[in-house]
Amino acid sequence: MKYSEFKRWLEKQGVRFRSGKGSHLHAELNGRRTVVPFHGAKEIPQPLANAIKKDLGLK
Repeated sequence: MKYSEFKRWLEKQGVRFRSGKGSHLHAELNGRRTVVPFHGAKEIPQPLANAIKKDLGLK
């Protein structure tokens, strides 16, 4: 899955994004926050995607 696809999936789950430094975004869902790297067309490593889901309480 690409970073852009993963971001779109998170948005469908209700995650709100705001800008961070460089190529990072701050994501928030139900009071839980995490930083999401965003590199557009590159593939997101599965362990990173799982960690982000866990941080936001989606897993």
